[in-house]
Amino acid sequence: MGRQGPGFDDDEAVAPAVPPPTPPVYDEEPPEHVPGSFLSALPQFFVFPMILVGTLLVVWIGLQWMVVDTPASARELLTEMRSAGAHSRWQVAQQLAEGLQRGTLDLDEVPASELSALYAVMTPDFGDAATDEMREQSVLMRQYLLSVLASKADPALTHHAVEALQDESIDVRLSALMALAQMADPAAEAPLTALLARSDTHRERFVAIAALAMIGTPAALDSLAGLLGGDDSLDHRNAVLSLASRGDARALPHLIDMLSRESYGSDPALDPPDAALLDTASRAEARGRAVDAFLENACRAAGKLGESAAVNPLRRLGRDDPSVKVQSAAINALYDLGATLETDDGDD
Repeated sequence: MGRQGPGFDDDEAVAPAVPPPTPPVYDEEPPEHVPGSFLSALPQFFVFPMILVGTLLVVWIGLQWMVVDTPASARELLTEMRSAGAHSRWQVAQQLAEGLQRGTLDLDEVPASELSALYAVMTPDFGDAATDEMREQSVLMRQYLLSVLASKADPALTHHAVEALQDESIDVRLSALMALAQMADPAAEAPLTALLARSDTHRERFVAIAALAMIGTPAALDSLAGLLGGDDSLDHRNAVLSLASRGDARALPHLIDMLSRESYGSDPALDPPDAALLDTASRAEARGRAVDAFLENACRAAGKLGESAAVNPLRRLGRDDPSVKVQSAAINALYDLGATLETDDGDD
């Protein structure tokens, strides 16, 4: 049947009406852009990570507090050392020695007699009954206790370090030498001189030379002067440096020689211990480092000795040496002597 009404004829075919498009169906409401929504998302990028980092930091500090419980005093550690088991006693001694070295602990309230008795009790001789572990722990215990005795620096404790110079462990002997250097007790002069005569280890003799220089008595300096011009070039040079650091004029002619790079020549004593395993370039590099170290120390010693005869050799090093560190050491020494790098006296 045709549609009727104004403007329509009965016989005119009319196309069926097109239904309106069906709106899409969403399981969820479509997202809408809300002004300022980016700002609301910022916390997940900044605030939340900061909270996480802060939490981890608090946990780390808590763990450190539990693991490193700083004692209130050296007395507390000494008490703990007496009651600790054999396997942990040396660790308490280590904590005490390191605290004394850092200056966070002191032995002001601990008499030397107490430390002396403690050393005797804590360093027993196990003899043949000792296991390898017992020997290792005993060596560590002796090393750390010698450091403790050195921090007290009481003459009543010197004999423990002197006796330790005879220890079978070179590590203990070195600790004893360093303790004697720190104590600087003139009573140690004769034992140190005797060690220089009998020891075949450069490390021991090096520390013994330093200890005699720290003692600085006329007898100690005479022992060092006895090494000048000797067969051992390392002992000779270390004695020169030690005497110069004490202002002893006997070092001067030898020190002038040490301020010349050419004086070290091909001295085999400057080769590294593993020289036979190194190629030519590596060996030369290692020797160069040793020579540089001696030159730097010679410059510093010249500045302390205060003799004007060292000025021109120092100027040559300050201007011409290939090592920047040596040049710097020479210039600093010239400053200590009241001189400059430039020649101002017409003599070079």
